This record gives sequence, structure tokens and C-alpha cells, in this order.
Amino acid sequence: MSCSKRAMIVLALALALAASASAQWGGRGGKGGPQAPTPSLQNAVMNSGAEYKMTTKGKDMDIGYAIVGKEDVKGEPGIWLETRMQSAELGGEMVTKMLMVTSGSEPGMKRMITQAPGKPPMEMGGMLMGMMKSHQPQQSTGKPDMGELVGTESVTVPAGTFACQHYRKQEKGGQMDYWITTQVASFGWVKMTTPDLTMVLTKILTNETTHIKGEPQKMQMPEMPHS
Repeated sequence: MSCSKRAMIVLALALALAASASAQWGGRGGKGGPQAPTPSLQNAVMNSGAEYKMTTKGKDMDIGYAIVGKEDVKGEPGIWLETRMQSAELGGEMVTKMLMVTSGSEPGMKRMITQAPGKPPMEMGGMLMGMMKSHQPQQSTGKPDMGELVGTESVTVPAGTFACQHYRKQEKGGQMDYWITTQVASFGWVKMTTPDLTMVLTKILTNETTHIKGEPQKMQMPEMPHS
């Protein structure tokens, strides 16, 4: 794979993760298909984390989430949310760290740093931030749509056995079932299934710090590959 094509893939993945986090954190409702689990500000615990295995179309990807720091933005409290992805296609660990603010008059993602496998960390500049924000769902009113509460169930996954609330909702991509618990700090999610995706909790993380290594450089728009 050429460097330009790999750069485009990494950028697309980073933007998708940022949009997912912004859509779910603070009760934003998107119009797309089922989203991967991300934390809510209401129960965020510093240095907590969770690891999941996502299986789709016969391929596995390891995904980790962690709350790795705090930073105020214009007097409003912000939290650094870090997402880590590993798969054979990525060739290592891809890390994306986002500074999220959900209170005040201008909630949303304020900064984003991403580090591809074997590459220095890059911070998204103004043009790329504008591109990402233009694709974010609009702020919804009221509480987020949790779907139908099916019941309380005991669920066993690689990380252990948890007492969960089982919810079900219809998404654009089909029926989504998910199980959440208060036993997983910040993240809650234990299991999620859709017609073509399964995600299960594999490990609860504590004492987490960022996996970003090195001083971030400003991210430039990658050149489009020549046909």
C-alpha cells in the first residue's frame, strides 16, 4: 500500500472515530447506523478504560477506550478521550486522542491528535477540524434514545460476568442489541450486536495514560493518490 493511500485510510478512520464520539458523548443523536461504545461525561472516571473485540465480516479488530486527562477550554471543563485500534490491516496500533467539551455554549471536540503505526503523532489543523465538524450530527434535544429496555440479564464476556441492562433499538443498519452495566467505569458497555457486527468487552483498564508518543506535529491534508 502506498504512503498516500495509507494516509487517506488513517485520516478517514480518525474522522469516523471523532464523529462517533461527538455523536454519543452528551446525548447527540446521529442518523447513521449503530455506533461503537463511547463514554458519557456524567460518569467519566479519570484514567479508566475498557478494551473490546469487534468482529465484522469475519475480521477482528481490537478497540480500546480510555479517559487520559483533563483540560479546560475557555473556562469550560474538557476531558481527553483516547481511542486505540489494532488489526492486521492497520499494521499496529492507531491512537486517536480527542479533547471533548459538553457544557457551555460551544460543546464538542476542541482538539484531536492521531498517531498511525510507526508514525509521529499529528494534530488536526483548522481546515481538517472544520471538515470533521461539518459532518458531526446536530445537537439533539432531550435525553438520548436508549431504545427499548428488554430486561436485566447476566452477561458473560472475556472480561468477566456482569449484571446488565439489555436494550434494543432499530437503527438504519438494522436491529441493535446492547448490554450496559454500572460495573465498568466511564464506558458501561459490555456487549453489542447488530446484523453484521459484534463487540464484546475483553478487559477493564485502570491507571491509564496516553499511548501517544512524541510531540504532535500539525496534520496536513494528504495528497490525493493519482489514478
